[in-house]
Amino acid sequence: MKRFTCAFGFIALWAVSLILSGCSDSKTGTPDTNADNAYVTPIPITWKRDITETDIAGLKWLEGTWRGTGENQEPFYERYTLEARSLTVDSFADGTLETVTDTTRYALINGEFRYTDSKSSKTRRVAASEITPDHIQFIPVVGGGNSYRFERQPGGRWRAVLEWPATNDKAAKQVIYNMEPYKK
Repeated sequence: MKRFTCAFGFIALWAVSLILSGCSDSKTGTPDTNADNAYVTPIPITWKRDITETDIAGLKWLEGTWRGTGENQEPFYERYTLEARSLTVDSFADGTLETVTDTTRYALINGEFRYTDSKSSKTRRVAASEITPDHIQFIPVVGGGNSYRFERQPGGRWRAVLEWPATNDKAAKQVIYNMEPYKK
């Protein structure tokens, strides 16, 4: 019994020292009071799973043909078509609107308004995390990437705000595109 108590005591002492050493600076052995070194589990942002056709109908201001501009960006041209359960975005080669270069389709599926890109080798999916009559926010759900939102502006305009989080080798980044009605 003495051996068991001694062995148990040794194990308990070893466990306590292990726990305490995790709370100190490995180089000096002093307690680490620098909050930057603490690991904090990020709080995941969730996407909405209760979007309705009525919510999508509130985005009617996105519908139309648009000329987009931004800092260090050549003008680009897109057409947004809203249906009961979807939003289709056609991108054009230029202002003639004759050649579609890309089509993106957002769809309402089981209460989730989303877009899935499986054209590249890495599947990426974004979904709406917030929707109001004046904006819609999309976040990456699968495959990482940037978040973005469409914001209604006065005068029949809107803007797209794209945001990338900071990474180990890059600072956080935001790009804004101003969208104006376009008539050929």
